[in-house]
Amino acid sequence: ENAVLEETMRRAGQMSRDPLQQLLIAISLLIEDAESAAEVNPGDPNPGCLFGLYAYELESFLPEIRDIIRESAIHWRNILREQFDRIAQEYPPRLDVNLDGLADNLMVTFEGSLILGRMIGDPQQVVVHLRNYRAFLELLFSKPVEGVDTVAA
Repeated sequence: ENAVLEETMRRAGQMSRDPLQQLLIAISLLIEDAESAAEVNPGDPNPGCLFGLYAYELESFLPEIRDIIRESAIHWRNILREQFDRIAQEYPPRLDVNLDGLADNLMVTFEGSLILGRMIGDPQQVVVHLRNYRAFLELLFSKPVEGVDTVAA
């Protein structure tokens, strides 16, 4: 999973110099991957994530495996947190948010939508929820519109 995020962020970085646009592009690339998976294997396009599966039974695994899973989640957080730091410098968030939590939210959204999609038999859940996350980020980091009041947290 680390390689997926790193490659996606690398590709997005080649497409834009703007940190917000880079992240929005990266999420769009993940959405494209999820849509492609649905086309290639319509019966079960989202087999799930091994790390997510292992997390349910974490205590059953060797400490070394648990360390790999924890380190992977922290690696995602660190990469995304650095990106959110760059974004927040240029686009102060319109609401008070925890940037670590916001970084974790991409993994939560991705993994959670895989689980939900399997539970309800709807492989489009990954696409739906990644689009919602992307839209939330666009709103959160958008520049205020003159003459329009924003709601304070």
